[in-house]
Amino acid sequence: KQWYQRRVAITAGGGGGSFGVTTSVHYKLHATKPFCEIIFTITDFYEPTWDTKTLVKWIGVLVDSAPTFDQKWGGYWTLNSGIFYYQGTDEELKKDEFLIKIASLGYIRWDRWNCAESYFAARGGPENMSTDQTSQKEFNIASRLVPMSFVENNPEKMKEILVWMISNGFYTFNYIIGGKMMDVAADATAVHPAMRESVFQIETFDERLIQKLRDELPDSGAGFNHAAKNEPDWENQFWGRNRERLETLKQKWDPENRFNCWHCVGYLAKSDAGSVSFSLIFYLTILVILLCSH
Repeated sequence: KQWYQRRVAITAGGGGGSFGVTTSVHYKLHATKPFCEIIFTITDFYEPTWDTKTLVKWIGVLVDSAPTFDQKWGGYWTLNSGIFYYQGTDEELKKDEFLIKIASLGYIRWDRWNCAESYFAARGGPENMSTDQTSQKEFNIASRLVPMSFVENNPEKMKEILVWMISNGFYTFNYIIGGKMMDVAADATAVHPAMRESVFQIETFDERLIQKLRDELPDSGAGFNHAAKNEPDWENQFWGRNRERLETLKQKWDPENRFNCWHCVGYLAKSDAGSVSFSLIFYLTILVILLCSH
């Protein structure tokens, strides 16, 4: 069963709509560096009062600190918690200004504080490392990129948006991005150029939250791997000004549209082109070959 599921995943594509055949893979090894995994939860946001004072303070610390993040910080955050990875030792972490500000909030429960010789070890190694199951049938996920320039130039507006979210859906799961990603040219890869200029990706699970972000950040782009299945104007929100170049490459290398899927470059619905039926046959043929080769 596990073997079958893996092959279905391969032929169906990964991420938010990617579809292709991998012909080669190159890995680059790096020397290990010390890392810390820090997980915390804000504890005074609970029934019956649902006190938001510490949440508002946390939002202030996050937004004010974002422009000064260096490449030592990465990870995830929500409106009442954080899962962060720090490149450095335990001693260095305890002296870091961002960490000191978090600790000063009060009502903080440290759920995990683990420093080790590498990122892999800090995550728990092969025995204790886990991730989320993907491919749920019902998962109302959507995302928006938040440019660094927006946070720098409109910090109070950014705080206002996040505070509004507390009482209008609340649940998010968000990424710290930036760092080395910003060193890559905007047209060097397929992703939206905004990915090279953003500090956050905000991931929502409520239509009110994502619509608020679309209204406030209309052209910032969506995070492709966590985009909404019904994202408006999805071609421009996924690829921005890279879209035209990608469509040209699509025509050059796949003129018959054999690789056709929802949220893929050059997607054609059944009513748009007869080549889609051929693509379906091609997909099923690959699946049969993989299953028979076992």
